Amino acid sequence: MPDVLSRAGDGRRPERGGFTVAEMLVAMTVLGILALAFTRLLLTQGRFADQQNAFRGARSVARQSMNVLLSELRMVQDSGFVDSAATDGKAIRVLVPYWFGLNCGVLSGKTLVSMLPVDSLMVAQAKYYGYAWRAADGSYTKVFPAAPLGADAPTTPGSTAQCSGTNSGQARINVVTIAGRTGQVLQVSPTAAAAPLGEAIFFFQRVTFAFKASVAFPGNLGLWRLAQGGADEELVAPFDTTARFKYWTSGASASVAAPPALGLIRGVDVVLAGVSAYPPAGKPGPAKATLVTAIFFKNVRAF
Repeated sequence: MPDVLSRAGDGRRPERGGFTVAEMLVAMTVLGILALAFTRLLLTQGRFADQQNAFRGARSVARQSMNVLLSELRMVQDSGFVDSAATDGKAIRVLVPYWFGLNCGVLSGKTLVSMLPVDSLMVAQAKYYGYAWRAADGSYTKVFPAAPLGADAPTTPGSTAQCSGTNSGQARINVVTIAGRTGQVLQVSPTAAAAPLGEAIFFFQRVTFAFKASVAFPGNLGLWRLAQGGADEELVAPFDTTARFKYWTSGASASVAAPPALGLIRGVDVVLAGVSAYPPAGKPGPAKATLVTAIFFKNVRAF
């Protein structure tokens, strides 16, 4: 005790013992265990986040393609406007209406039509393939020009009196203006002499939707759209090989894989098997999200 007091009185701090080798080894072992656990936690969380991102990417592929298909397939007339359907379910070709109007009758070897106001961009992007007119029983008769994008393309007539005139045999249909957009009187060929005056008429394009080899993501499928006379466009990718179309008929309780007679198809099930652009960490293959949506043709006949 005197010795300790004397050293403290000298102004020097009391001596303290250091860590032993055993204590250092224990501390380093504990720190190593904690570091390993923390590393594993970070790795697990990173893999989980990567898998979630990949799954969201796969799901977004399915959702985006659904939006594209809905806008056009719903417009298809409900009888006789499916042009072809692949037996493997990978492609369907339909006649898609894009511009509606009324029949004014025949003048100088041409059928005159008074078309409703429409977005000019939509008309400019469409590829005219023909027109259809509605009969009194609600059925539509399709008219296919020989050169729809050439000599038989819709043109402006020299006179619109066949539509707006009040004489006998004239349709008495005025051009409509809606929200600053004005309708248009056009002439088309070949003529539809049997079409009743004032009946509904629409222009259509011939569109093929197909799941086929993707250019953007080789080894996967892409959803392609081809309007006859236009370019074949890859809309959305990538998809798994299970992506396909299935077919609904009138009164059916479920869709079928094998295409029935084309005139009986009333809608389609679209199996959108989207996949991620890369395999997420810790997984042998890409993430997959399958969305099945039923699209029924809404341009129905009136009875």
